[in-house]
Amino acid sequence: MRLRTTTTLIAVAASLAATACAVRLGGPKPLTYRTLAIAAEEGEAPAAVAQRIRAAAADYVLISAPADSAWFAEVASLARLTLSGPGNAGSVSLAFLGSEPLGDTTIALPVADGRPLIVHDALYKLDSYRYLDLLAVRVEPGTPVRPAVRALTSYIATDVMSNAAVAMAIDAPDAEAGDSIATLLRPLFSDARVCLPRSGNGERARTRVRVHLFHGPEARIGCEGASIIAEESGVPALVARLIVNR
Repeated sequence: MRLRTTTTLIAVAASLAATACAVRLGGPKPLTYRTLAIAAEEGEAPAAVAQRIRAAAADYVLISAPADSAWFAEVASLARLTLSGPGNAGSVSLAFLGSEPLGDTTIALPVADGRPLIVHDALYKLDSYRYLDLLAVRVEPGTPVRPAVRALTSYIATDVMSNAAVAMAIDAPDAEAGDSIATLLRPLFSDARVCLPRSGNGERARTRVRVHLFHGPEARIGCEGASIIAEESGVPALVARLIVNR
């Protein structure tokens, strides 16, 4: 039986809220990780991408690129980070750079009236009891957004550890689709663009990015600032200071 998006979101939110209530009041201080969501263009050299990663001083990188495994391995080596993936998502591949994951997988989620949604998923152990789950998703052009979000939230509800903080990158086909996805995910995940600095009139910059960065649940992970990395060659990328709480 297919569930409506709203029903799925409510179920996931209830599960996360119940888990948050069990979090200990004591424990180590929050952990801060500079997290970069980036897309590489066709033919972009590994050295150029690695330079952007180093310039961002990123601890974790969620990357989408039309490249093979050798390209990703070279980027990881030059950036001095451990590679998870890549997972083939059709027109691009998805990968993470960071510490050594406990495990990772790439899966295809069925989407009603659309192409399967490709998700690369890796779990990281941060300390004795805190975990970070990274998700990277590619939404291909023509994929209906609402069923895609429904498939994604259903996967998170059943296959992502309930006590893990989640950082998720979604490579959207266009700006409109990216904004729609952010709106549908809002009950569960915060858009890292809200961490961008405000302009002189107090409004937040409406910056367009191809790879959107989300984090949640709020009880486990927050954001303390973000910035856009723009290069003459390369798609603008977003880096955020994500804070993993107790």
